[in-house]
Amino acid sequence: MTKKFLFLLLLICSSCSSVYRFSIDIQEPALITLPVSAQNVLILNNTVIQPENYGIERTYNGQSIRPDYPFSLDSTVWSAIDEIAAVLDESNFFNAIAIYRKPLRTDTEWLTVTELSPEIQSDFYDVEDYNALLVIDRLLFSVNENVTKIQTGSFTSEPTAFVDIRTEGVITCSMYSYGNEKPLTTFTITDSLYAKSTIINDSIVLFKGIPEYMLDELSRMLGNQAAIRFTPTWKTSERQFFVSYNPRMQEATGYAADRQWAIAESIWIAELEKKTKPADKAKIAFNLAIANEMRDKFAPALEWAQKAKEYLKNANLKNDHQEIELTDKYLLELARRIQNNRLLDLQWGKE
Repeated sequence: MTKKFLFLLLLICSSCSSVYRFSIDIQEPALITLPVSAQNVLILNNTVIQPENYGIERTYNGQSIRPDYPFSLDSTVWSAIDEIAAVLDESNFFNAIAIYRKPLRTDTEWLTVTELSPEIQSDFYDVEDYNALLVIDRLLFSVNENVTKIQTGSFTSEPTAFVDIRTEGVITCSMYSYGNEKPLTTFTITDSLYAKSTIINDSIVLFKGIPEYMLDELSRMLGNQAAIRFTPTWKTSERQFFVSYNPRMQEATGYAADRQWAIAESIWIAELEKKTKPADKAKIAFNLAIANEMRDKFAPALEWAQKAKEYLKNANLKNDHQEIELTDKYLLELARRIQNNRLLDLQWGKE
């Protein structure tokens, strides 16, 4: 599925050929394939907040600070959930996204991941016709913050400090769907965020404001990474075709640059019939593969790419020749795109 074209003209001259390069946006399937019926998703908080002092190390001028400046971890899971909901909603891949705003667990086993019982699942499936439950099972952090007071040379200078802070986080999520008691998938993501800066020497800012801000940002990063596992994404990829000083080939290049691939294809087919050298035929066959791919005609695109490979074998070129490298790379990319499109059709419910 080609979303749009952004053509960047770049002629790379070599002893044997020139190449016209351009970029396309290609949709890639979600990392996790859900049942097509999983359209109304409810996001649940099944975590237990970790103790405030666990994994938290903070020093001031090399000395551990007293626990006089605790910062809250209560909101971090909701930041992650809000990010997940926003990403899923903006993807237009689901019919409805909602958040259940109450935590499910009341125990204190914050390291433990617990599955939802069939009874709890049924309760949510019966509310507003939800058919998928995305559950945050665990969200944990570590914080290492070192603050050093900066000596100033003037009594009127505002006191400052150098802060060096690193935060690490881990999120575990599960996806359930109606009719399946066990999770369809459970996965864990880790990430980190760090900063170094000179700021005002204010203890509330240093030991509460900054850590809480960092943890909020890290929570949203983890939530974003969790959400995009369930949605198709867009990727920019490079393509190229061969050009020459032949007037008809230049004409075909103009049509291709104007996205008139059918006209370019007709010219290349006519030129292919005139060629006798396998190397020349290989270049035009490669171009015909591109012309078909750009119109989502993947079966003929693969056939033309394979023909280009055969022509190159008959040309007896060196293994490191430009045409061989480009053709081998394109065959791999085209095969991967064909496979991805089959999975996309499955995820979008087209098969």
